[in-house]
Amino acid sequence: MAYPQSADEFLAGLVTAIDAELATDWPPRLELELGLDIGIADARIRRPSRDPERELRAALRRLVEHRADQRRSVIVLLDDVDLLPMTGDVLLQLRACALELYAADLPLAFVVAASPGLFSEVRSAHEPLVRFFEPLSLGLLDDADAARALTEPLTETTVRFDADVTAEIVELAGGRPYYLQKLGYFTFDAAVNGRVTWAEFAVAFERAFASVSQEIFAARWAGMSPIDRQVVAVVARSIEARPSGEIEAEAARRGVRPGATRQSLRRLAAKSQIDRLANGMRGRYSINDPLFRRYLDLQECLR
Repeated sequence: MAYPQSADEFLAGLVTAIDAELATDWPPRLELELGLDIGIADARIRRPSRDPERELRAALRRLVEHRADQRRSVIVLLDDVDLLPMTGDVLLQLRACALELYAADLPLAFVVAASPGLFSEVRSAHEPLVRFFEPLSLGLLDDADAARALTEPLTETTVRFDADVTAEIVELAGGRPYYLQKLGYFTFDAAVNGRVTWAEFAVAFERAFASVSQEIFAARWAGMSPIDRQVVAVVARSIEARPSGEIEAEAARRGVRPGATRQSLRRLAAKSQIDRLANGMRGRYSINDPLFRRYLDLQECLR
């Protein structure tokens, strides 16, 4: 999982994860979540490397050759790569590593996840990256599928969620699988005598929200420029979508020029950090993610 950090720090973190994977004594183990299994702090404290890309290539080769001996391929899953300041440059480095291993007939795949606007930005800078990574856009789950994703796995357990709890989770998740996973996990864990009522869910929600905030929202907020933070603060002040002109006027009172606000709105919408509704050329903007809105409400700088 990427965080707002330099390309070298990110690549060094990958090497740390690979070294930890190779050091494990559990042969069936095929994945390792950087940050959860070895600790975000530990992953980011690493000796400086003069050539992190070369070090990553060597680490990947060791891992792939080790798995190849077991007739297994290696898949490296990288989440939130658009939080990196120079995402395109990092993707180029990953592509170079993969091509070197392909030339040696070693089985490796990179799967990267990011907001929908990532590949639009990458395409304008480097078309071969888009062909290499083959973008696949996934939409949000509708309410019926989201409810099924929560309730069907429960049929194999002794735990049940009350109907109003399931409905609330579906609404809070907004069709986002990651939120469903987090809210569902903590809700399941809060069951009392095999049942989750509204009282248990209230406790579970706070734990789930804290987890999502630490893993996602804090990094998202840290990766924003000061102007973007000011613009997000303006957008977050209203539940309804607001015209860009209205947002520009309020941002100007905060010291942000209208031109900078317009650029920020486009940038934030491209990264799916705010939502844009078509309304002529200018558009209207809002934040429809209820969990992110709650996180923003807790930020002192928005008050």
